[in-house]
Amino acid sequence: MRKDAPGPVPGFSLVETSASLAVLAILVGLALPGFRGTLERQRAATAMHLVGTQLAQARNTAITRRIPVTVCPSRGGGRCLGEPDWSAGWLLYLDRGRNDQPQSPDDVLRDVRQPVHESIQLLASAGRLRVRYQPDGRSGGNNLTLRICSSGRLHGEVIVNNVGRVRTHRAAPDTPCG
Repeated sequence: MRKDAPGPVPGFSLVETSASLAVLAILVGLALPGFRGTLERQRAATAMHLVGTQLAQARNTAITRRIPVTVCPSRGGGRCLGEPDWSAGWLLYLDRGRNDQPQSPDDVLRDVRQPVHESIQLLASAGRLRVRYQPDGRSGGNNLTLRICSSGRLHGEVIVNNVGRVRTHRAAPDTPCG
């Protein structure tokens, strides 16, 4: 019985594999800048929904507990800041004394720190640095708008009206943050 010589071995040669990897590297390099923009938009959307949810929770807490609840920017330590930048975090607290700070550590319901990626900024509208929900859910005073910005561009807004309703708004592409 005679055996035939073996045929070619299936697979890829070194040259074919190197060429495929080079093409893949070029395609990844072209796609990466677009992916960064997508990632930035997703981070901004996450921040917008997180803030909106926390504000809605504060309103719900004020209604169910029948006591004022305040949300203010904070860097931790159970103290509110007197500035419009919410990027470092915020406090959600029972505002029994209706003053600008929690009366005791037990009044703090949430102390949110570094809630968003460092590339995202949360900036409050001028003149209104905090939201105080009344026991009926109203947020008396001026409307509050929190702008969600990144790389100098506005990605969206979280808006609280006088009735206390929270809504989000996506900005048009390439809208400046200002």
